[in-house]
Amino acid sequence: LEGRATLAAKLLRIQERKRAELAELRAALADDDDAGDDLDALDDPRVVAVWIDMLAAFTRAARLVDDDALGEVLRRPGSVVFEGAQGVLLDEWRGLHPYTTWSTCTDANASVLLDEQRYDGDMLRLGLVRAYATRHGAGPFVTESAALTARVPDPHNGAHPWQGTFRVGHFDAVATRYAMRCCARVDALAVSCLDRLADAGTLHVATAYRADGETRRDLSLGAFRDLEHQAALTAWCARAAPVYDGGHGDAEALVEAIAAETAEVALVSYGPTAADKRWR
Repeated sequence: LEGRATLAAKLLRIQERKRAELAELRAALADDDDAGDDLDALDDPRVVAVWIDMLAAFTRAARLVDDDALGEVLRRPGSVVFEGAQGVLLDEWRGLHPYTTWSTCTDANASVLLDEQRYDGDMLRLGLVRAYATRHGAGPFVTESAALTARVPDPHNGAHPWQGTFRVGHFDAVATRYAMRCCARVDALAVSCLDRLADAGTLHVATAYRADGETRRDLSLGAFRDLEHQAALTAWCARAAPVYDGGHGDAEALVEAIAAETAEVALVSYGPTAADKRWR
């Protein structure tokens, strides 16, 4: 990152490789207006300079460190926060295959880093969830609600030509319990976006799924890296309908219902700033 010429050469090689890998697809999309800008990026050498300029501020702020750096941070006074990447239902091995990302989205990476440093201090593992369910793009979404999607628009997510539409649904305790079981440990939940439900009407929690004449409160956790099991689970969820509780008229009642179906809710958020968060 510090050597502009070296970085440019590497990025140009990546661009060249992508042109070769996508040659057949590029030919098929030659007349597709939606793909135009993306195809142009493969051919325009100026794209590399644009990316390097975008990275300039990060390059000045970042520094390369050795493997002992985390240990030094852990020994300082105060708390260290490990933030998960994406959601557990997108995990490469535990997610709803094939609608997943090719990375680990559980707490496993943080655990490995802490084990490497032989950390034995206090830990609090929070499961982060919205007060309602969301999905951007394809894949099963059992609690999807057209009414909630209309009433709770997202300021940072919308329809996208590649990802598809941003969908909203009622809180899914079945999916949340499954995600918690995919992790080594979840001590409590942090529930966000409660302020966005003020005009959403009656709020529900899905306590079970029903499909093929069968009702399940919990989704089966298969063997690790068994993608056939994950694909079968995905197919069943795609056929499933939600079983809802009786409904709740306000956010506080919803939080109590979420806690009763999943785990203690230790932290709630009623807005975008730090001042909008509170411990329960």
